Amino acid sequence: MSEVALNEDGTPKEQVKELSGPEKAAVLTLSLSDEHTATLLSYMDDEEIKELSQVMANLGSIHASQVEKLYMEFAEKISDTGSLVGTIDSTERLLTKVLGADKVSSIMEEIRGPAGRTMWDKLSNVNEQVLANYLKNEYPQTVAVVLSKIRPDNAARVIALLPESFAMEVIMRMLRMENVQKEVLDDVERTLRNEFMSNLARATRR
Repeated sequence: MSEVALNEDGTPKEQVKELSGPEKAAVLTLSLSDEHTATLLSYMDDEEIKELSQVMANLGSIHASQVEKLYMEFAEKISDTGSLVGTIDSTERLLTKVLGADKVSSIMEEIRGPAGRTMWDKLSNVNEQVLANYLKNEYPQTVAVVLSKIRPDNAARVIALLPESFAMEVIMRMLRMENVQKEVLDDVERTLRNEFMSNLARATRR
């Protein structure tokens, strides 16, 4: 019969399992709430989720004190990094390590673009001359839809910079405009994001 290691008070010592990096990630994931776990998994691709799930399934029993030590180790590693400086470049480097190049490119274009929570907020913060130069080549109805969605003061400045006859056509369409169908609005927004905002972000980067 093998001897059981005892603490000073005579109780059996816990068996501490040496954990690999993936196993540590699995322990931390299992210790999170369902809501936080769902958020974490949403950032992973299918292959990463499959790998993590496999490790979790084979993890076995981990003592509470070891989980606590793991959190302390995690906290120490964070504190050891010292002060942090968040920049566009450091953010892009970090994202590149965990996401695909296409996804990172899309995210960074959004970040480099004008400030704003929605597409229309962002457009309201674009220089009116830049926006006017883009819109003057679009259909008057499309321009009317766009200008009806951004801040009135910005829309007025953009209209003043458009060719006179084109501007009058846009104004007339804005006055006659009824509720725009969601599908049409989504299509306009998608075009603006893929063409105008992407080009604007690339120009800002240069």
